[in-house]
Amino acid sequence: MRFLKIFLVLLFLSSVSFSQEVVIIDYALTTGIKNKDPVNRLDSFPNTVKRIYLWTKVKALNPPTYIYHVWYYEGKEMARIRLYIKYPIFRTWSFKTLMPQWVGSWKVVVEDREGNPIFEKNFKVYKEN
Repeated sequence: MRFLKIFLVLLFLSSVSFSQEVVIIDYALTTGIKNKDPVNRLDSFPNTVKRIYLWTKVKALNPPTYIYHVWYYEGKEMARIRLYIKYPIFRTWSFKTLMPQWVGSWKVVVEDREGNPIFEKNFKVYKEN
């Protein structure tokens, strides 16, 4: 019976995906970074904003590694930024410089080093009157 329990535990562990070596602990879409932290947390932005940042705090099981921030506008990939993760708990960010005419639906996806999505956030850019 004990052998069966050990076998089942090992079977379960072998079926658990260890591919998610990076976990997002915290995130913010923001208009700026100060002292390695976001200055605000927003879900929509006026088209007068020059840059939108995605700040991420990650937990890495096996650093060093890297992640990608992939920025999409209206379903089209606009930027793919590779970010180096040096420590087990690490803050990093990327930004997208906006053109005033880029009003509409945006999405930023965080991918692991193999390109698997581990986090996704939708947001809007609206025309400021």
